[in-house]
Amino acid sequence: MVSVIIPVYNVERYLARCLDSVLNQTVKDLEIICVNDGSTDGSAKILDDYAKRDSRIKVITQENGGLSAARNSGLDVFRGDWVTFVDSDDWIPPYSIESFLRAANESGCAVVVSERYAVDAAPETRGDFRWELQKPALAKLVGRRKMQSSAWNKFYRADMVRDRRFIRGIYFEDWPFVTELFGDIDSFALVREPLYIYCTNGDATSIVRSPFNQKKADGYVAGIRHVIAYFNGHPQRKWAMRRVKTAAKMLRKRARRNNIPVPSDIPKPFWFF
Repeated sequence: MVSVIIPVYNVERYLARCLDSVLNQTVKDLEIICVNDGSTDGSAKILDDYAKRDSRIKVITQENGGLSAARNSGLDVFRGDWVTFVDSDDWIPPYSIESFLRAANESGCAVVVSERYAVDAAPETRGDFRWELQKPALAKLVGRRKMQSSAWNKFYRADMVRDRRFIRGIYFEDWPFVTELFGDIDSFALVREPLYIYCTNGDATSIVRSPFNQKKADGYVAGIRHVIAYFNGHPQRKWAMRRVKTAAKMLRKRARRNNIPVPSDIPKPFWFF
């Protein structure tokens, strides 16, 4: 069984499209965990309506705690052998989970990645299925920017994420989670077809489009500190620090552009490039 974790917050315009895309997968043995993270629009009603129509949908309702808290709630209860994340304003092609599973079974890898994803539109035709073994995992992740930080274009064996959690209360929570996980695996399978549709919906309230502010800067800092601590003495520390340097460089650039103070207690080596 595959568990699909969908965090939901005020996405009534896009939610039905997302849910339909998951329900219409060619693989039917699914557990669909929708975490309503304190939505104030019509998202809750849409979730209830869908849950009544399909028993595979499980709805968790909680006070607003942010994307990390919503995903963590899904990780607390999932029962599948495999786990994937779908953001509620995005969607996936009908063959997505089938392709992920096929690559996982053929490669024996605990993590499968879709490197290329379409933006704003589903591919008109399905590409030829093929996958490539990527090893060592964290070094390959560092070298492929299109798949670097997102949690959602990836497919995880249950034991790889059961005891992992996203850092609560910060922006840019994906990159520490992904960095730490890839540091703990030897290799992953890279599928050469788009298995995830990322929607650039133009919503001014989205994290990506909203202005850079102090809270976002704090999120960068929290992630940097977390990764530095996690990889202390870790055999993959060299590659993890490459990602830390990239995050620190982005933080410094955006902070300067928006006149936000750069924290002085980040270890000095990460401010020089």
